[in-house]
Amino acid sequence: MTTKAIPLVTSKIGRNARCPCGSGKKYKKCHGGVSEIAEPSPGMIDARLRKLTPPNKCLAPNSLKGKCSKGTISAHTVSRSGSLGEITRNGHVYSYKISIQELRKSNGQLLPTLTGWRDASTFPGFCGVHDKDLFAPLEDMPFIGSKEQCFLLSYRAIAREYYAKQGAALQNEFRHALSVKDKWARRIIDDFNQGVDLGVRDAIEHKKKYDTVLESGNWDSVRAVLIEFDGIFPIQCAGAFFPERDVDGRVVQSLGLGKSTPDAMNLTSFAADGKSYICFCWLLDSDASCSAYVAAVQRVPESELPAVIASVILQSSENCHFSPNWYDGIARAGQEWCAEQMRQGMALEDIPPPRQASGGGYFTGVTVVAITTIS
Repeated sequence: MTTKAIPLVTSKIGRNARCPCGSGKKYKKCHGGVSEIAEPSPGMIDARLRKLTPPNKCLAPNSLKGKCSKGTISAHTVSRSGSLGEITRNGHVYSYKISIQELRKSNGQLLPTLTGWRDASTFPGFCGVHDKDLFAPLEDMPFIGSKEQCFLLSYRAIAREYYAKQGAALQNEFRHALSVKDKWARRIIDDFNQGVDLGVRDAIEHKKKYDTVLESGNWDSVRAVLIEFDGIFPIQCAGAFFPERDVDGRVVQSLGLGKSTPDAMNLTSFAADGKSYICFCWLLDSDASCSAYVAAVQRVPESELPAVIASVILQSSENCHFSPNWYDGIARAGQEWCAEQMRQGMALEDIPPPRQASGGGYFTGVTVVAITTIS
């Protein structure tokens, strides 16, 4: 596998540049100065962060841009008809909307909120033409778990991660400005921002690789493990992550600042006709880490597998959506279990292996039918 060395980069703000807090003042006369600055409210911070988003443009490969329709649409990363539609209640699902204001209201607890299923998992990532044409083999055909369908599930996840990381990078200077008075907070924020910069570079590299496969229509490099459940898995998702440890805690790749582009894993779901599928998918150049990771997943006893899968989903991506009937039915202990998995995924220290999570009693409605290796 060819890798690209990534330089260490730390964001700096010019003293005469406009302060990223949105005040319109020069940085040296605002958060970069020594005078007292009124602290913005959580609502003001959230509003500013919402504005710091990438421009809306279709993320289809460059060679296909000639067919783009005008503007972008709110494209679903989790299939609306095939997945979200299977877990909705009165047109709603539970989703995480992480914001400073919501965390303040909940005293720091991570709580999902009811979201209209037409809005859940969307991002302005594709124009109307490409959202329909690129994913037609997934949306308009029966799901058979082909290499092409597994790839298209993953391509959506990769595109969303690319968009999300670009947005996080645009927020770097704003985070730096808010932490300028506190040396301890500034050190943490600068380290976080540096990680964001590296994440953007990783996302760019992987997006290029997936674009190449999509343009060629050659699925030979696609690898996947598809887990089929009898019953609808109550958490639907679309995410991508860099596996560092498998579900037993064994290291599958070493991550660190300045290292080459890491192997990437996609974790996506699909549901239809009373069945559901969890798809682990990657490309051949990420095989070393990803094949070891899924081998550990395949060793998990089938009775434990739903809870382990749920734990991996919650720890690896915030783009996950719950069945309201399921979430409301697992009572307080189950809801706290979900929140704990989310917190572990957001932690800066090592994440405990999902095998140690005791959530088996919350997934009695789904059973494993088959585990298929696609290579």
